[in-house]
Amino acid sequence: MAQTQANTNMALWDSVKATDTKYTKTAQLDGRPVTSINGAYMVQRATEMFGPLGEGWGYEVLIDRFDQGAPIPGKDGALTCYEQMHTIQIKLWYVRGGERRHVIQYGHTPFVRRSQYGAYTDFDAPKKSLTDAIKKCLSLLGFCADVYLGMFEDENYLAGQELKKRLSEAGDPDSVLEEAKDEFKSWLRSQVEVLMAAPNPRALKLMHKTIAEKAREKAPIVNFNPADIEAHISEAADKRMAELANRSTTQE
Repeated sequence: MAQTQANTNMALWDSVKATDTKYTKTAQLDGRPVTSINGAYMVQRATEMFGPLGEGWGYEVLIDRFDQGAPIPGKDGALTCYEQMHTIQIKLWYVRGGERRHVIQYGHTPFVRRSQYGAYTDFDAPKKSLTDAIKKCLSLLGFCADVYLGMFEDENYLAGQELKKRLSEAGDPDSVLEEAKDEFKSWLRSQVEVLMAAPNPRALKLMHKTIAEKAREKAPIVNFNPADIEAHISEAADKRMAELANRSTTQE
């Protein structure tokens, strides 16, 4: 019963959590990768789930204001103006199960900010803040959750998403899957070769752990049993460990 209830609770989230990679951009921010999502794409997903904007879902603006920030000095050090941040708060409503429900979130965008040339004004700030607030509201419902959970920084997750896309668009999905399986087998062979060349037991143990972890993530993507793949890797590691032990004994 508890499991059934949990599945019901996650039904909406699970149906909208996956993001099409072609509607995302990843850039470096303070030395770390940050993925942004196209706002129109999230609106499209909401429309697919709830219906047209204004009928199956929509939003109400609760707060719309400009907040003063830090002072911006001129080249001579004298105060020219202050930074300003545009802030908006919306109540996003949607109809599900015949009931109207809602979530509330904020959106923020710099309106006046400092740049290398002095003060800069972004007159699109209100529009950007609204898009930000809509995306944040939808994210609370699970839309594009894989991005917000940081899964777009996992290359194995992205590989799985790309394969699903290839399979859905392929005229012959079986051949695409077989091609992906061959790619995985090739990768696995190269990893076993690395294991079999381990120079000492310590290096072997570290390699074994790393390769096994990657294999557990990659195997389900191409419909291989992770336990079987891991057993194959462990068998190779045990064989190499025995060879190293035998070499050590011989040298003594």
